[in-house]
Amino acid sequence: MLKRLIKGVVGVSVILGVLIGGAVVFSDDASGEFAQIVDRVNPFVKEGNVYVKTTQPEEVNGYGTARYRQVAADEKGNKRTIEFSGISELKKGHYLKLKNKGAFVKTYEEVKKTDIPQAALAVIE
Repeated sequence: MLKRLIKGVVGVSVILGVLIGGAVVFSDDASGEFAQIVDRVNPFVKEGNVYVKTTQPEEVNGYGTARYRQVAADEKGNKRTIEFSGISELKKGHYLKLKNKGAFVKTYEEVKKTDIPQAALAVIE
């Protein structure tokens, strides 16, 4: 009886480990909704900041909400594709600092070009 219980616990642990590991690998450089959900709840994904230079939105819905998909870079110059929405269409060519947790974007704010780390600026220019 005890052996069956131990085997069951080990089996469930292995399955959960494979699922969590797969989700982490999948969302590593993904930018879609699933990756955002996984990164938002995953305790192993760290919060940070990434920087973008605004471009033309992918789409603008009937309410004026603009959806963007573009390359972002962190302070060290590591780049990733990221998706985020603006309440309205953002001005093109402006710089944003996005507070993120992996693919999940919490907030964004406009910053000056001089406030962006040089490694990130080299990637987004």
